[in-house]
Amino acid sequence: MITLAIILDILAQIIGRTPFWVWIVLFILIKRGIKLSQDNSVSLKRTVIMPFIFICWGLDRVLESFKYPLLTLILYVPMILVGAFFGYLLYRKRKYYVKDNILFQEGSWLPLTIILINFSFKYILNVYMSVNTESMGMLNFNLIYAIISGATVGLFLGSLFKAYRAKQLLVG
Repeated sequence: MITLAIILDILAQIIGRTPFWVWIVLFILIKRGIKLSQDNSVSLKRTVIMPFIFICWGLDRVLESFKYPLLTLILYVPMILVGAFFGYLLYRKRKYYVKDNILFQEGSWLPLTIILINFSFKYILNVYMSVNTESMGMLNFNLIYAIISGATVGLFLGSLFKAYRAKQLLVG
């Protein structure tokens, strides 16, 4: 029988064995998500940072660790597009405006929510792979990873596409 003490011990081990750089990335992502809860200027360069981080993180894992990297990538790329479509839909009501010839977006807690969902899925998948190293050699897990990782990264790209479109329409 699993007790609360066992669960807390497992959680302490997982958190304690997490590399320090992961906590730094989480801190940066949370800081960025909180900033996006307020109206702010739109920088397409800054908007690219989060998808870039998560794409690199996912591709590194797929190419370095998985037994079926090609099949995983074949599914990962279309799932990015699916996620981008849903991300665009999620951000469809986001309002943009121009002030002093600079594009601004209204603040929203949606980006922080997406950041935390994305980070949590990636973290859980990576903890699972660390605990069950054989999972990296299992085709079904490789494909599950591709679906989840690709779709969650795509959510960020949907936001990027929405901001790019607003910039084209409002600023020119």
